[in-house]
Parts: sequence; structure tokens; C-alpha cells
Amino acid sequence: MRPCQGGGRGPPVKRTSDSIQPMIRHSCIACLAWSLLVILFSTGCQSPFQAQSSEQLQRAVEAAVDRELNDIPQVEPLQSTARPMYGQANEFDAVEEALAGRRDELSSIGPPTATASTDVPIGSDLLGEPAPQVTLGLRGAIRTAIENNLSIQAARLQQAITQAQLEQARAIFDATFFVNGQFNRSTRPNPSTPLLPAGRADTNTRTWRYDTGLRKPLVTGGQVELSTGLSRNNNIAAGTLQSPNPAYNSELNLALTQPLLRGFGSDVNRAQIMLARNQDRRSFLQLKQDLLSLVAQVEAAYWNLVLARQTMANRLWLVEVGVEVRDILERRRQFDTTLAQYADAVAVVQNRMADVIRAQRLVTAANDQLKQLINDPELTVGSEILIIPADWMVDAPLFYDLREIMVTALEESPLIADAILQMDDASIGLIVADNGRLPQLDLTAGLSYFGLGSSYGGAYSDIGDGTYVDYLVGLSFSQAIGNRAAESAYRAARLEQSLAVVGYRSSVQQLVFNVKGALRDVVTNYKLIQATRSFRLAQAENYRALLVDEQTLASLTPEFLNLKFQRQVGLAEAQRQEVSALIDYNNSLANLYSAMGVGLEMNQVELEVVKPAGTTNASN
Repeated sequence: MRPCQGGGRGPPVKRTSDSIQPMIRHSCIACLAWSLLVILFSTGCQSPFQAQSSEQLQRAVEAAVDRELNDIPQVEPLQSTARPMYGQANEFDAVEEALAGRRDELSSIGPPTATASTDVPIGSDLLGEPAPQVTLGLRGAIRTAIENNLSIQAARLQQAITQAQLEQARAIFDATFFVNGQFNRSTRPNPSTPLLPAGRADTNTRTWRYDTGLRKPLVTGGQVELSTGLSRNNNIAAGTLQSPNPAYNSELNLALTQPLLRGFGSDVNRAQIMLARNQDRRSFLQLKQDLLSLVAQVEAAYWNLVLARQTMANRLWLVEVGVEVRDILERRRQFDTTLAQYADAVAVVQNRMADVIRAQRLVTAANDQLKQLINDPELTVGSEILIIPADWMVDAPLFYDLREIMVTALEESPLIADAILQMDDASIGLIVADNGRLPQLDLTAGLSYFGLGSSYGGAYSDIGDGTYVDYLVGLSFSQAIGNRAAESAYRAARLEQSLAVVGYRSSVQQLVFNVKGALRDVVTNYKLIQATRSFRLAQAENYRALLVDEQTLASLTPEFLNLKFQRQVGLAEAQRQEVSALIDYNNSLANLYSAMGVGLEMNQVELEVVKPAGTTNASN
């Protein structure tokens, strides 16, 4: 699958209409009115005057993608992070091969690996008590964060808001039922007549009236209304005789208003719905982007806690072996150790104890950071529970095809999907602006039947005879002189479309830059795992050789013990670098998957859109 193509609307559709000659018979007029309604209801999706084609946008999209992918061949076999880069020989394997016979022994020398089973004492918590501990795996941390993270909750609510706004926009074409009622009483004086010589007489009129019907906006931009009304008139006036009295007047009305040029067509009248739909999709993409970012952040925080615990284990080991050296120097003070040498050993041990305190703070800070991200109700930030990571970093090489990685990123990245939506928004705006340049030409048509009777039923029965009918057909035309406002809006819309295309190209370029940078970090950090592991083995061999010398030497000089101090620090630092390289490699993998847009799938997280209650499947 290739990247989606921008908001095309297809080729323009041209419509013609025959001239309509006035009809004399009212039955023919009724047929004409109903036929016009059928035509308007069945109109297509495009304005008859639309001239914008999607081919240019499609070519721009394809050119932006081809520009970045043409120089990336698809090669076999797959590339591997374990392969030397730029023709460099892998000298780290030679070190490991030379020490392979003592690898288990060397791995047991130095600080312990801070796995879940390793006891890394942190000390008392803020309440002065031993901190309770709970073991948590990386997959569980990610799942809990997705369910409870506050930023994700806000993104979900925003996505629900845009869904409601989309439903609100779709409701613009909903039919409206209306009922109006009124009562009017009138008393007016009348001048005298020969029949009333005594003077003037009053006229008393009482009128009850109601109107009810349906009003339906059309996707073509017009509106149709079907209504009925009934009034009851009771007229009391001296010297006059009204029959029937009271009189019931009924009417049945069918009215239509329809723009024929500006404002015509579903593309124009559904523009707000399409924009609301794009905004809903954009909020979904933002939710996906927030989830991708959260997964990467949780993984980084998780490994940061592992690193903090490993640093703590290193600091405790340095204190332990440093105390041994200090005690040896203390026992030799009466032989060959000077006061300055002993004081130097004491200072080294005290500095290492201070480093332990700093490492304890790092562990608690990393613990709180992870708890803040996952927002577990049972592991709140306010609690003093310590999280013990149950997982360890992977060091398996990554096999990849650079071109396939780029294609996947273009298909899955929310960055590209959002840029496509921006182009679609611009295309919709251009269609509306183009239609706005047309003159205003509106059709008004109406058909009314009337009835009169001495009762409600009689009045409506009189309508059925079709004797009394009114019909109306009218056109209204207007056009601004120069049409400068509409033409300026159209030019602005074209520029916005060009801007959206440039934005898409920039997004493609930025995505390729991000993915290549993340992939380079993966390759580099895997090399660093090999390098730091060889460095740690070499330092362990160096320290092992020193321990052998310590057992064979007849006397231990202060210089030798000071060298032992240095070898201890070197070994602890080498192990820290190896663990740090493992963490960097795992974080760079997470960042690569996030940049590609597949971080959720890689962690077996499925993102589904669930419509809120009350929404419909309307396609408007």
C-alpha cells in the first residue's frame, strides 16, 4: 500500500436543464413540482460548475514520495545492526573470543546485575519506614499507562468531542417538524348604513389558526417545506350575513427554494461536514500520536529505573570493595602506610558512600517518574511503593530493509496522515471559494391548495376537489460589481492549497529524516553494546589479573592498593556503560517504532474507534 492521496473530488460533471413552459392545468403544475423535488433529491455530489481536478494534487503527492524513496534500493538479504558499518572490521568480537574461556568467571567479577531478583537496598522512605516493593513488567507498565495516563484520557475526551461535533455537523440536513398556533380577537367600529340608522355598529371577529408541517434542507443547498394550515373565523357584525359562520379555511402548501449557481451542489453544502469529519480524523491521529509518544516515554522511564537501580548496585559494590582496601591500609599503618595514604583511602570510601546517597535519590526519582506516567490507582505518585522492574533489556540484532521501513512509515505515521487531511481541507475550501465566485441565482417555487367549509373535515374535503390552487415560480439574480471579494477568497484558497502541498512535502521529508535518524541510533547503539561489553570484559580481566597479583605478592604496597581502587572504579564504570548501551539500544528501537507509527502494534496494542452512544451511521 502506498501513501494515501489527497482530497480529490473527481472530474467535473456538467448538467443541462430543459426550458420549462408554464402550464395551465393545476394538475400539471403539481406533477412539475414533484418532478423538480425528485431531481433535486437525486443530484450528484458535485457542483455543475466545479472545475478543480485532483490530478495535480495526486502528482504532487507522488512526486514528494518518489523524491525521497527513489534513491533507496530494495536489497537482499536484509541488513543487520550486527553488520560492520562503512567497511569497518568488527574488532570487538576478537576481544570476546580471546576471553571466551573465562567469560563466566569475568561476568561474576564486579557489581551484581540489578535484575528483579537482586537485592538493591534503597533505605527508608519519607515516612521513615522500609519502602514496600512491587514487581512490574514492561508490558504491564505500558498497558496500565494506556488505560490510566491523564494525557491520554484528555486525548480520548477530545476525540469524543470531535465525534460529537461531526454528528452535530451532519444534523444540518435533518428535517424539522414545526407547529404554530395563534388566537386573535378583534373588535372594530363600523360606520352606520341605511340598514342601521340608529348609528354605528361594531364588528367582532374571533380567529383561531394553526400551521404545522415539515421543513427539510436539501443537500443541493435548497429547502423544501410541506405544511398545512387551518383557521376558524367567527365574524359577528350587525347588518352583515356571513356564510358559513363560523368559517373554516384550510390550505396545503408545498414550497421550494433552491440556489442554481452560487450555493448549489453537495460539495459546497457538505463542506462543513467534510471539515468536521477531517477534524474528527485529526483528533484520532492526535490520540494515536499521543499513544505512540506515551509508549516510548514509558519504556524510557522503565529502563531509566533499571539504570538507576544498576547505578545503585554499582555504588554499593564500590563501597564494599573500597572498605576492604581501606581496612587493609589501616592495618598496615604501622608498617608502610603513611597517614596521607590512609587518609586518601578514607576519603575515597566516604566519597563512594556519598555516591550511594545520590544513587538512592536517582532510584526514587526514576520510580516516581514511572508512576506518574502509568498513573496506576494502586501505584500513585503519593505512595512510597517502590517499583522493581521485572524485565531486562534485549540485545538481539535488528534485521531490516531500509526501503520497506520508509514505506511502512509513510503508510502508518500520523504525521503523514495529518498532512493529507490538511490538503483535503484546502481542497474543500477551494471548492467552496470557487463556487462563491458564481452569481446568485435562486429559484423559488410554490404550490398551494385551499378549501372552505363549515367544519374541519369539510374544509379539508374541499381541498381534495382541487378547485382553488395558487402556484408560484420565481427567479432572483444578484452579482457584485467586480466580484472582488469572491475572487480574493478564491485566490487565497488556491494559495492555501499550495501551502498544504508544501506542508505535505515537508512532512514527508521530516518523517524520512526522523526515521533515518532513529535507525542510525539503533545501529549505533547496537555497536555500542558490543564495544562496551568488550570494554567491560577487558576491565574485568584487568581487575582479575590484579586480584591474582594480590594473592601472589609478598607484600601489598599502598601504591598497589591505590591501583586496586582505580581498577574497581574502572570496572564499575565499564559495567555501567554496558547497561547504559543496552538501555540506549532498547530506547532507540522504541523511538524507531514510534517514528514509523507502529509502536502500538509492536507492543500488541490495538487502537479502535468506538462511536459514542447516540451517534448514527449517516454518510452526510
